[in-house]
Amino acid sequence: MPKKYQSYIITIIITAAVMSAAGALSQTINFNPIKPNSSGVALTDEQQGILAVRTAKASVVNIIGIENQATSTPDSSSTPSISATPNEVLGTGFVLEKDGLIVSNNHVVEDPNMSYTVVLSDGSEYSAKILDLDKFDDIALLQISANNLIPAVLGDSDSLETGQSVFAIGNSLGKYEYTVTRGVISGLGRAVDVSDDSSRLHNLIQTDAAINPGNSGGPLINLAGQVVGMNTLIDTEGSGLGFAISINTIKDAVLQLKTFGKVSRPFLGVMFVSISPAVQIIKNLTVQNGALITDIKQGSPADVAGILAGDIITGVNTTTLNQNESLDDVVGKFKAGSQVTLKVLRNGSNIDIPVVLGQLQ
Repeated sequence: MPKKYQSYIITIIITAAVMSAAGALSQTINFNPIKPNSSGVALTDEQQGILAVRTAKASVVNIIGIENQATSTPDSSSTPSISATPNEVLGTGFVLEKDGLIVSNNHVVEDPNMSYTVVLSDGSEYSAKILDLDKFDDIALLQISANNLIPAVLGDSDSLETGQSVFAIGNSLGKYEYTVTRGVISGLGRAVDVSDDSSRLHNLIQTDAAINPGNSGGPLINLAGQVVGMNTLIDTEGSGLGFAISINTIKDAVLQLKTFGKVSRPFLGVMFVSISPAVQIIKNLTVQNGALITDIKQGSPADVAGILAGDIITGVNTTTLNQNESLDDVVGKFKAGSQVTLKVLRNGSNIDIPVVLGQLQ
């Protein structure tokens, strides 16, 4: 047989073998999100996504709330009764540590009139004890009496790039368990006002992976199966605008819980509008960056220090506020009890005002 035909046959055999190996990859390779594929065969984007989701799902949990039984107050037209609503699936969470540490959103488990149950991926149920609630970053840390759970593999949210593929996993609408949606990182470092309680979440990850009610507290994962965020909210004014708390923010909350026994967040006590070029034009301001103070909480550290509505805070210590460094972002890097110096523009004059940050309650 001529050598050129032999080489063609060899090439065909090798190509067929590689294609066969790649096609069977999801069944034959145990995916490890930390180590590269040792077979040397490249995964397709679809295969990588399937294996990433398969890895992460084992650590995802559902959270059920049960209204605590209470005796109603009797009156002339009724008799006392004990009532309880049926179990309600409130949201999602994921395992942080094998001995039962779970993370979810504060708004999922903040109702003091409810008891909470965690349902693992294998269907087993455990009563949950709430260790701490962090309203500032919408984080809840729960504990269940279980061992040898499969913790989520945590990534590094500081290394994310816009355009990067991600998956959101959660209990959509409270009835479609382990729903998976795919999208990309649409933006980083977002700050969003939460209309129901006038609070503000910051340093959020924006994604177009569909996030629905019930997804709250579920993981946002990358193609390596690593959790990079926790799905938290959607912007109802837009389409496909979802936001997740960065995993590095959650890591910090866990560290504080273990160090201090609670999550400690600094408190300044101001409402403000972040200044942008557009805000500058609309409000006829002299600066393009900073925080325009609109209101002061009475008795707060800002109030005690003498911050006034109409002041513009342009910096904290040596950090100048800008589009990537909002007032919340910068203040959040300090600990409660820290003294900081606010750079304030008031009536055209620059002044320094020292403030001792309080503890967010």
